[in-house]
Amino acid sequence: MSSAVHLEKLSAGYGAGDVIKDITLDIPEGTKVALAGPNGCGKTTLLRAMSGLIPSSGTAEVLGHPIMSLSRRKAAGFISLLTQYSENSFEFTVRQTVELGCYANGGREQDKITDEVLKQTNLSSLADTPVSMLSGGQKQRVFLARTLAQRTPVLLLDEPLNHLDVRFTKEISDVLLEWASGSTVTSDGTAHKNTLIGVYHDISMARMMSDMIVFLKDGRLVTKGNTGDIDYKSVLNDVYDMDVAAHMEQIASLWRE
Repeated sequence: MSSAVHLEKLSAGYGAGDVIKDITLDIPEGTKVALAGPNGCGKTTLLRAMSGLIPSSGTAEVLGHPIMSLSRRKAAGFISLLTQYSENSFEFTVRQTVELGCYANGGREQDKITDEVLKQTNLSSLADTPVSMLSGGQKQRVFLARTLAQRTPVLLLDEPLNHLDVRFTKEISDVLLEWASGSTVTSDGTAHKNTLIGVYHDISMARMMSDMIVFLKDGRLVTKGNTGDIDYKSVLNDVYDMDVAAHMEQIASLWRE
């Protein structure tokens, strides 16, 4: 199976030393991957290095292409990133913001794609509303819609369910899982199985949204494996330096009372 993302001894940071160190990871096309670990362990930095947004050493390839050798326009046809803190620099409406995602593919079928994505993310009724007037959860859905409109086969998501209430968490997670089961044709006419790589702090959500889980700690890869094969109690204790299973059991007990 072809690799969607291939990393070999990848290190990256922001000028004051590397945040992630010697990450080696191969993600086959069509895989759903969850990145997990404590705050500050390098999850966001890893996504940014994968997408070529920050300088890195080692190897980072997307669909066989060294990401740092691609122009930003070319890279944006293969891989898209939903950041944790998205903003609109101008007073755009929801529709105008989502349309921005279409520019990476030259604006092809802009109206059709925008309408489809607005419907997918339950935003059609808000299409003409300025983004500045929306709640935090609504804005999160808008920026996710903009990312989906980019129509890339590799999708990177930094806490995509942040700010969403229970109902919209379920709706958006369903949208993402459906997307991940499909494929996307890139500008060269090649069809690639969709690959979803997301950062999740909720371990239960990470398990639900993935085939593979990658745990980071202190900028290094601690363990990786198929979602159903991880020894969670041992791994979580090591990664988070606490008895995570006991904490989660305490929370679950509230629903059994």
